Amino acid sequence: QTLQKEEEKRKGWFGLGSSSSGSEKISTSTSKAGDTTAALSPGKMKVESTTDNKKDKNDRQKLPPVKAVVPTKPKHVIPAHYKEASCVRYDDLGTDMLATGGSVDGTVKIWNTSTGALRSTLKGGSSNAIISLDITGNLVAGGGSDKTCRIWNHNTNRMVHHLVGHGNKITGVKFLEGERGIITASADRRMKVWDISKQTYRQTSTMHLHSTANSIDVGIDSSTVVSGHVDGSIQLWDARTGKQSSEIGKMHESAITSVRFHPMDSTKVLTNGMDSSLKIIDLRNCKPTHVFNHKDFQTSYSWSSSSFSPDGLYVASGSSSNGLVFIWDAQTGNLVQRLGGAHEVGVCGFAWGRGGESGQQVASVDKSGRLVLWA
Repeated sequence: QTLQKEEEKRKGWFGLGSSSSGSEKISTSTSKAGDTTAALSPGKMKVESTTDNKKDKNDRQKLPPVKAVVPTKPKHVIPAHYKEASCVRYDDLGTDMLATGGSVDGTVKIWNTSTGALRSTLKGGSSNAIISLDITGNLVAGGGSDKTCRIWNHNTNRMVHHLVGHGNKITGVKFLEGERGIITASADRRMKVWDISKQTYRQTSTMHLHSTANSIDVGIDSSTVVSGHVDGSIQLWDARTGKQSSEIGKMHESAITSVRFHPMDSTKVLTNGMDSSLKIIDLRNCKPTHVFNHKDFQTSYSWSSSSFSPDGLYVASGSSSNGLVFIWDAQTGNLVQRLGGAHEVGVCGFAWGRGGESGQQVASVDKSGRLVLWA
């Protein structure tokens, strides 16, 4: 009965519950901080494309295991953005697509990881710095310094949603339930869940934070959210209810810049901190199982990212000080690779994807706007 209730809750998350009428019902609630949010009433919305939604979620959950390939050299070195590239992300469905964001030129660009060719350039505003992004299937989202999140269909190069509601820059974005929802984090100390399944988006919940979240990630269940904060803590949330489930304080001596769930084990989270260390946190006992650092590794940017390999056997990140990329064995803690010779300035974005048909898995971007695809 409990499982059945949870499933009914999930179905009603983005208006997928059974309905006795075809009309929508919107209620308005005011938070303690004075924010007004529109809340969807489950079971009162017309059911549309539920089969597609289930397929999106199942595609992600049932992706076959992928063996990580530890890179040894740069495959493509690309001048991707004007002056600075802030973030990079592989398509989580395992295609040969990669997205990068520019913090000076305000663009999101889509790349073919096999050839290094540019596929799309999506403009987010001339004075808007892209700070965070995510890509899944046909959609790519970019969160910017203009307090908004833009969502494009990169196949048509058209913007399909422009999410407005935060009071400060967007520090993290992550798709939920395939292409039906998205969660955003902001320096206004809020996280918001949005229903983007229809032509008009709707904000469904707001989570209030005691410290700015620099990074967020979503578990394979598409409902568990982890956030990494300026005060060095991580917090876990239920995106369906907007409620916090737990908090683990002082995981780092200073701000956390990146959080990533283990691709195979949802009880583990990788963090990167401005104390220049990476940690694997066991959520069951709230303690780090491994700590990774090196005398030449430094984390200096609040958006510096790190990643597990797709099989969870390695962790990696780029150094802010010297342009080096470090790869450690996630089990032993030993350094297995130090990549250099491609970045001339500090690395601020790093990603390790599934590889797609080309098998290319590792990418990094730097302060000069350079994108490096490693092989």
